[in-house]
Amino acid sequence: MVRQAIATTLAATGKFDILAECDDGVALVNAVLRQEADVILMDISMPKMNGFVALEKILHHRPHSKVIALSMHNEPEYIDAIHHAGAVGYVFKDAPTETLLKAVDAVLRGKTFFPATEHPEGSELVHPLANLTRREREVFFLVVAGRSNKEIAQLLTMSAKTAENHRGKLFKKLNVKTTVELIHFAAKHGLLES
Repeated sequence: MVRQAIATTLAATGKFDILAECDDGVALVNAVLRQEADVILMDISMPKMNGFVALEKILHHRPHSKVIALSMHNEPEYIDAIHHAGAVGYVFKDAPTETLLKAVDAVLRGKTFFPATEHPEGSELVHPLANLTRREREVFFLVVAGRSNKEIAQLLTMSAKTAENHRGKLFKKLNVKTTVELIHFAAKHGLLES
């Protein structure tokens, strides 16, 4: 319902053509690969493949894509994480329609659109996943989402052994030993979807 309302609102302005609406992250990536869009509006919390993984895949195949994330999360860590991952905008789901239209307009003009975030005085912002490769970040978000090696392998088109290897590497880089510790790490850094 929310997706359809957004599409209807954008179409009603007469400025936009809606090329596709997608039910989940896998469908979104497939739609982007079929047809390039000027702007992609993407929920962070999507079935099958969350927004972080979908964004990584979209930018891998279409690096100049302009992606605006929609989310209910207003924590600075979440906004920073999606910005660092390559999104060019971030709009809260409960924001007024005018805010979404401003975001799309800004992004089309080559600008970014993010809410202001505040960090503790004097803190240097280093993204917690900065040392991971693109593929390791994809695996990170899928592991945190509760996916098995077999499911990760299917979603990312790799063997289960390769998925297991990526899991092992990211565990080592993030200094965690178990999936539970990885989930605690994600929660601590505002990277855990609710």
